[in-house]
Amino acid sequence: MTEDKKVLIIHYDEIALKGKNQSFFIDKLIQNIKNKLGSVRIRKGSSKIIIENYDESAIDLLKLTPGIATIAEAFHVETDLDKINEAALRIAELSDVKTFKVETTRAYKQFELNSMEISKDVGAFVLRQMSKVKGQMFKVDVHNPDLIIKIELEKDKTCVQGQKIQGVGGLPVGTAGKVVCLLSGGIDSPVAAFEMMKRGAKVEFIHFHNKTINKSGVEVKIRKLVERLETVQGKSKLHIVPFEDYQKDVIANVPADLRMIVYRRIMYRIADKMMDKSGAKALVTGDSLSQVASQTLENMTVIYQATDKLKLAPLIGKNKREIIDIAQKIGTYDISIEPYEDCCSFMIAKHPQTKSKLEDVLEVEKGLAEVGKG
Repeated sequence: MTEDKKVLIIHYDEIALKGKNQSFFIDKLIQNIKNKLGSVRIRKGSSKIIIENYDESAIDLLKLTPGIATIAEAFHVETDLDKINEAALRIAELSDVKTFKVETTRAYKQFELNSMEISKDVGAFVLRQMSKVKGQMFKVDVHNPDLIIKIELEKDKTCVQGQKIQGVGGLPVGTAGKVVCLLSGGIDSPVAAFEMMKRGAKVEFIHFHNKTINKSGVEVKIRKLVERLETVQGKSKLHIVPFEDYQKDVIANVPADLRMIVYRRIMYRIADKMMDKSGAKALVTGDSLSQVASQTLENMTVIYQATDKLKLAPLIGKNKREIIDIAQKIGTYDISIEPYEDCCSFMIAKHPQTKSKLEDVLEVEKGLAEVGKG
């Protein structure tokens, strides 16, 4: 006899497209899930992962886990019509919906009813029971239901599954190497980090901090952003670099309209040294083409040439509304809009250069301390 069990069914999409190394991605996803959920039981199914002994916080944590396409609560029960009916009713009770339908697949062809008959019988039972609670507000809708109760019937057990909840998809964190992300405290850079996590990268963070214009408040904000992003990728490293001395050097030696460009080039050089130590393969920025003065094609060309390392700008083609939507989805938006002073905007011209030339920047950098020189 099969013991009734409440489980989570995890489906992945992109991992299924992998070839001979598919098991590497699945095993990494399982490890990431274990790191988030702790002492749960995890089993591999056919193109899915099954989680047992989870608590109520699990779904919220899994919704932001890269590699997961969908999550659904389900019950594994004995292949018995009464048991299946009760499980389907529990699924309906867990769902705040007005319409539903039942779909059945039947691997065990010797069962007393065929797939259509099972769906009809279970649907009628659920409708009768739920109507006692919700009245005529609860209906069957075979064309566009709020809830699809899926029944997968096998000889030894049956899975009764509720509505699928969308995950973020992508690939498991840790399958694509390590990157370093410049984290400013604004809306864009946390979203850029999330987009890289979704592509399987493990992200380290670097923040440049000028204590003369920013007190401890901005550091608290940065740590809150990293903590929020840890709900996506797990434990994360944050490097906070004092930047005031570099800025004093730039202000003394660089025209105001080029200071933002030079600030960022210095940041890239410092990040480059950190990447050498950590083994990171690319530098990630929150750049979005033409959003601000430093993000014109001409200025990004000059800034990116500060080092030879690969630069990745996952938001380059997104507009602000699209970026804000993602920030709200992952829970960084409310933190990002807390007031702060961006050290890149400290003592710069009212109208910064939008079409800088590398030769001009290299010339002004000659007067800087060693790390600031091109």
